[in-house]
Amino acid sequence: MIAAALADCGWWIASIAQGWFVLTLTHSPFWLGTVAAAGQVPFLLFSLAGGSLADRFDRRALVAIGNALILVLALLCAIFIARDAMPLWALIALTFGIGTIVALEHPIDRAWLYDLIEGQLIGTATALSSLEWSVARILGPALGGVAIATVGVAAGYAAFAVAVVPMIVLAAVLRARGSASRHAGTTQETPAQSRAANRAIVAFSLFVATFTLSVMPYISLLPDVASKTLGLDVRGYGFLAACGGAGSLVGALGLGAAGEFPHKGRLVPVAAVTGAILLALFALTRSVPVAAVLLVLMGAIDTMMYALANTYVQECASDAERGRANAIFSLAFVGAIPIGNVILGSLAGYYGTVRALEVGAVIACAGALAFWFAAPQAREAA
Repeated sequence: MIAAALADCGWWIASIAQGWFVLTLTHSPFWLGTVAAAGQVPFLLFSLAGGSLADRFDRRALVAIGNALILVLALLCAIFIARDAMPLWALIALTFGIGTIVALEHPIDRAWLYDLIEGQLIGTATALSSLEWSVARILGPALGGVAIATVGVAAGYAAFAVAVVPMIVLAAVLRARGSASRHAGTTQETPAQSRAANRAIVAFSLFVATFTLSVMPYISLLPDVASKTLGLDVRGYGFLAACGGAGSLVGALGLGAAGEFPHKGRLVPVAAVTGAILLALFALTRSVPVAAVLLVLMGAIDTMMYALANTYVQECASDAERGRANAIFSLAFVGAIPIGNVILGSLAGYYGTVRALEVGAVIACAGALAFWFAAPQAREAA
C-alpha cells in the first residue's frame, strides 16, 4: 500500500503538471481534454490485452516491468520540458506511451491484489486500496501545485519517475503468491453459471462506462474551471484538485469501516446519480468555498463508485478469468474517460465548460436509471 501510494502520488503530481503545461501552452479547454484523452485512450485499446497477460504470466514480474517503463517515459517528459523542447505533439505521444503501460498494468494490478490477500475480504482490501489512492489524490495535487509554481513543470514529471521506484523494487523482491496455485481450492462453476456471471459483468461494466464517460472528465476540465470561472492560479487549481482527494479519502475510510456488505449492484447506480447531481451543482457555482465542498463530496463518490464496482467484478469473476474480468472493468471505468474527455472537451470549447458539465450530469443519470430498470439480474448479482 505504501509503495502504491507513492507511485500514485507521483502520477497525480505529473497530472497537475500536464494540465497546467497544456493550459499555458494552448489556453484551450479542447486541448486539455485531448491531451488527457491521449493518456486514457490506451485503456480502450490495451485493457483486454492486460487482462490476458494477467491470466498467463507472473503478475508480480509484470508490475515491476511496467513501472520501470513508466519511469523511463516520465524522465523523458521531464528532460524535454526542462530544455523547453516539448511541442504539443511530443507531449501527446509520450502521454499515450505512459497511458499504454498504465492500461496494460491496471488489470494485472487488480488481479495481483487478489493474489496477495488470497481472495479473503476482497471488499475491505479494495477499500484499503482506494484509501491509498485517496491519500495520493490529496498529497499529489497539493505538492504538484507548489512544485510547479516554485520549480517548474518539469519537476512534476521528475517526481513521477522517482515515485515509482519503490513499487519496482517491491515487485522485484516480493515472493510471488497465487501464481502457482491460482486455481487451487476454488469452487468450479458450471458453464451456465460462468455465462451468467459474464453477462452480469458486461451489463454492469456498460453502466459504469456511462458514468466515467460523463462525470469523470470534470478532473481534466478542472484547470479551465479554476482559471476562467473561479479566477484562481496554479496554487488554487492544486487546492481544488486536493479537495477532490480529501473527499476520496473520506469515501475510502467510510467503505473500509463498513467492511463487507451486500447489494453492491444496487448501491453503485445510487452513487452514480448522486455524483451526477453534485456535478451539476459544481458547474453552476461561482464560489470557491462552495466549489471546494462540492469537490470533496464528488471525490467521495468517485472512490465509492470505483471500490464498489471493482468489488462487484471481483466477486462475480472466476479465478480462471479474473484478469480478463478486471480488464473489462478497466475498459469500462477508465477506458470511457478519454471518450468523455474528447466529447466534453469539444462541448466546452464550443459552448463553455459549465454547459459541458451539465450535459455530463444528465448522461450519468440516464445511464444509472437504464441499468436499474433494464438489467435486474446484473443489479442483483453482487
